Amino acid sequence: MKYVVKEYGTRYFAGIELIGGLKVNTNDYDKIPGLWDDFRELYLKDIPNQKIPNCFIGLEMYRFDFLDSKTLDYFALVEISELYDTGGDEVITKKLPKGKYISFTIEHDDLSNEVEKVYEYVENERINVHLGFDVKEYLVSEDYKNSGAKLLLTFKLEE
Repeated sequence: MKYVVKEYGTRYFAGIELIGGLKVNTNDYDKIPGLWDDFRELYLKDIPNQKIPNCFIGLEMYRFDFLDSKTLDYFALVEISELYDTGGDEVITKKLPKGKYISFTIEHDDLSNEVEKVYEYVENERINVHLGFDVKEYLVSEDYKNSGAKLLLTFKLEE
């Protein structure tokens, strides 16, 4: 399986959260496209300090009780140059820590199976990744409304 390792400085993002989170192995994942539509149509234009070109990510964060609840938090985010006070509205900000990250190119059309294959590969190869979150990075060069689009599944490597 092909991957690249990159060193990143601290990165900042702003966006919205899928309220209630995602329960794995359910149709909750069907809610993600609607979240992205809402984000682009209702919130994106009001987010300051966006990096150009835009870098969009889907951030999945595993809750402390994930093994019992099988629920994770999902965020639709755009990269920004610095954190800012969102004023308590629905927009939130997130910070991804600096460090080395490993990225796998996967097919958007078969996302759940592709993600499963990568997790299996990471486990089998004993790649030491941080298991608190993963990032789906949407590539500027891809059109996600059409089939055949690719994205990056990225993990922070543990030191």
